[in-house]
Amino acid sequence: MQDTKSALESILQQLSVEQIRFVIARLDTDTDKDACTRAGLNYGSFRNTPKEKRELINQAIALMAYDGLVTALHLRRRALAKAMAIKLAGLDSRDERVRQNVATEIIEWELGKAMQRQEHTGAEGRPIEIIEVICTQPIDQN
Repeated sequence: MQDTKSALESILQQLSVEQIRFVIARLDTDTDKDACTRAGLNYGSFRNTPKEKRELINQAIALMAYDGLVTALHLRRRALAKAMAIKLAGLDSRDERVRQNVATEIIEWELGKAMQRQEHTGAEGRPIEIIEVICTQPIDQN
């Protein structure tokens, strides 16, 4: 099984995101044309894909039938860099609140949240008063 995972990972590294979307769609469709439609690709352009690349795509389809998790993790890793670039772009926003929020989020990812004290006080910040209530009347047992 590990050989299948490493082989699939190796192939996925050679494919574009659009080609991987096709591979995923092809698992649930009967034809290449239907897979292109589902993946949002132009079928004519797909048909002009070089033979070597088509062979890789077909191998990926066969291997993915055994382990779709490898593909999901591969796509997540690819998306992480893009997501981080978008997050970092927030540091250059014209809106001060956006810059502050992004800066805080990045700092907390790297350093953790700052320690926050929690204090329990009574009314107007005074110490909490504990009042002991004692019942002096006997309980009616009727």
